[in-house]
Amino acid sequence: MDKIKIDTKGMDCPMPLIELKKSMEEAEKGQEIEVLFTCPEATVNLPQYCQENEIEVLNYEKEGNKFWRIVVRK
Repeated sequence: MDKIKIDTKGMDCPMPLIELKKSMEEAEKGQEIEVLFTCPEATVNLPQYCQENEIEVLNYEKEGNKFWRIVVRK
């Protein structure tokens, strides 16, 4: 099963969270989802959503001054 990749760079919140939620519904158990985003509010919203819903965060990092990346597993 391939990793789901979502590029929301340049989109305002809550779009990164909405896209992650949508992908979580479509993903298979164990599938990885990668979200790229630039919205500063999503740096709080996405990890918080994952914690509240017991979603495993595999990687969470800032890519220079360009964007953030979060990778989760359903």
